This record gives sequence, structure tokens and C-alpha cells, in this order.
Amino acid sequence: MPTAPYPTAAKIARDERGAVTILFGFLAMVLMVFIGLAVDQARVYHSNSKIAAAADAAALAAGRALMDGAMTNAEISALGERYFNLNMAAGRDFANVSRVQVIPNRADSTIEVKVDAGVPMTFMRVAGIENVAAPFDTLTTFQASDLELGMALDITGSMSGRKLADLKAAATDLVEALLPDGDRPNKVRIGLAPYSAAVQLGPYAADASNGTSVDGCVRERTGASAYTDDSIDVGGSYRGNGRFTDIDLTEWRQGYFCPSAQIVPLTEDKDILTGSIDRYIASGATAGHIGAQWAWNLISPNFATLWPSDSEPVAYNDGRTTKAVIIMTDGIFNMAYENGNSSAQALSICTALGATGIKVHTVAFDAPASAKTMLQNCATRAGGDFHDAADGDELRQAFLSIANSLNGLRLTQ
Repeated sequence: MPTAPYPTAAKIARDERGAVTILFGFLAMVLMVFIGLAVDQARVYHSNSKIAAAADAAALAAGRALMDGAMTNAEISALGERYFNLNMAAGRDFANVSRVQVIPNRADSTIEVKVDAGVPMTFMRVAGIENVAAPFDTLTTFQASDLELGMALDITGSMSGRKLADLKAAATDLVEALLPDGDRPNKVRIGLAPYSAAVQLGPYAADASNGTSVDGCVRERTGASAYTDDSIDVGGSYRGNGRFTDIDLTEWRQGYFCPSAQIVPLTEDKDILTGSIDRYIASGATAGHIGAQWAWNLISPNFATLWPSDSEPVAYNDGRTTKAVIIMTDGIFNMAYENGNSSAQALSICTALGATGIKVHTVAFDAPASAKTMLQNCATRAGGDFHDAADGDELRQAFLSIANSLNGLRLTQ
């Protein structure tokens, strides 16, 4: 009997060839759907994050204006919306923002930011979903805290020339940012502790050194109070520099220099601060630990009796005042006296500062690796930030970044 030219229905029913291909095709379609859903979900997540960050930036900008009190509500709203749009510029590829409202409330010191936005879908359109809403609504309360800031600024020989000019510009920027013209909602006071191989205390040297300083400069304190802010009555006086009778001739040859720039106790007088900074002269070796100690003493309530009455620091943890220290250098701390290595002493001081709740912000300015490591460790021990500046522009950015972090405005909700 001849073979049938075509398969029978039964053979076709039993033939499983191509089943795997069909199954693979089905699974591939399911996989593509899940991939599409994941892509669209990522777009929504990215947009939400971008909107939240832009809203925070808008709230901070509007909050500063609200605290300053110089703008009308309409001007504050417009400022906040500009900040939102600037920060959203790179995120509009995904999100379509239809409305932004920045609403200030002076009575409650709040800024409300409302955003109406949507994220166009790509793969989810096959399921009929064209757009996913991404609204954002936040109420931010601002609290303006007072500030006491002590600045240890490197004016050693290696800072001569362009570097010193860059430091003057950066420090002046910070003062201008923290002490703007006009009324402020909080009290901001800044003290300066320029240092090289010592710190020049000027009219305060006699009391601080028990009369042993003949050039106005002091070096470290020895004993149990070496790395503390114990008052002079409790911890004893700082060693004065008695020239050749007190300091070994070798130390003079290695870079001893009593800077002409004097310490400036806490003040809110911008002209006093910027005028002092402008007169800095660079010379001498780097006793950074002494600079750090006196930046601390400027804001320590235990040293209140050393300073004029309007420069007396407030008590620790008074519930209203932020206390902070900036330590800036371009080199290794290489000048020490009775207590040995300057960098090791500086780290002990940073640890003690952190224990009081004072945040230490450190700045390396075109500094070697070992100095950067020390400054990083210092900031870590005292809960502050480390900034690495390679040139003058980056130094100014670092100081402005610190100023922004100390501006007294806090997002509380």
C-alpha cells in the first residue's frame, strides 16, 4: 500500500516539533514586559528623587530669604521657583512638571513646596498607561541657630605669594557669606587664629602666658590640661616665647616666627575681620596644633574671662548656638615644642573638640598626602567635613561650602 503523501491528523497531533520555540517566544514576551515595567519604574523613581532634591534646594533658598526678611512673599516664591527649575534642568528628560508652588509662611517660619508632575511611560503604554503622576508636597520648618566660629588659618612661609592671596579671598568670602549686610535672624560671631610657628595674642598674651611672653606669642600648654580648654586658672598658663633664653637656637633656625597678625576674638564686625585678614603676612614654620587650640579657645566658655565682654563665648549646648572650628593648612604640621609632634597634638585636640560637640571642618590647600590624611582624621574625630582644595578657586569653593553648612538654617521636616 503506498505511503500517504500527507501526514494524518493523528501524526500531526503527536508531533511536538516547534513546541520549544513557541514556549521560548511566549517567555521572551513576558520577560520583555517585565523589563519594560522595570525601566518605567526606574524612570519614575529617578524623577521622584530629582523632584525631591530640587524641592529641598528651593526650600533652602526661600528659607534663607525668609530668615533675612528683605524680600516680599512674592519675591521669595519666585526665588524658590527659580532654584527648583535650575536643579530640575537635568531631570526634565523623564518628568514633565506642570506646576511649582513655593509658599512662605512668616508666622510659622515655614516654606511649603508643592509640585505637580508626571512621568511619560514607554513600555507601559502597551497596557494603556500613558503617564504616571509624580506629585510632591512638603512643608519645611526653618530654625535659625546662632553661630560661634573659630578659624585657624595657615600664614606660614609656604603660603607666601599667590597662596596667601587665595587664602585672603577665600576667608573674606566666608565672612561675607556668614555676615551679610542687613538684619539677620540669628547672631553670628567669628574669631580668627592665624598661626605659623606660634599664635600672636597681642594684648591677651600677658594674661594667657602669666607674663612670660616677650613677643606676644604663645606655644602649647603642658601637663594634664595640654589638649583641653581648661581655663587658665584651672589648667595653668600657656608657655610664652622668651626668645633665646627660652627657645633653643636650633628652633629659631628651623623656622620660629612670631606672626604679626594677631588673634581676633569673636566679633560680628565684618570690617574688623576682613581688615585683619587683608593684613596677613606669611612667614615661619607650621605649628598647626597651636592654631587649632586657639581657634577652640576663641569659642570656649572656659576662656570667657580672657576676652572682652562682647566677645565672650556662650555656654556649651545652650540649645541655640552652633559652635564650630575651621583648621586650614597647606602643609605638614612641623613645628612643636615641649609636647612633641605637632600633627599628633592636633589630632588629640580634634578628639577633645569632638567630645564637646564642636564640629571641626578641615581644609587642605595644595597640601601633601600626609597632611591630607591628618586633616581627614581630624574632621572624622570631630564630626566635621574635610575639604581638599588644589587651587585658589577650589579653596574659595571649600570655604563657601563650609559657610553654607554653617548658615544656621535647618530643614526640620
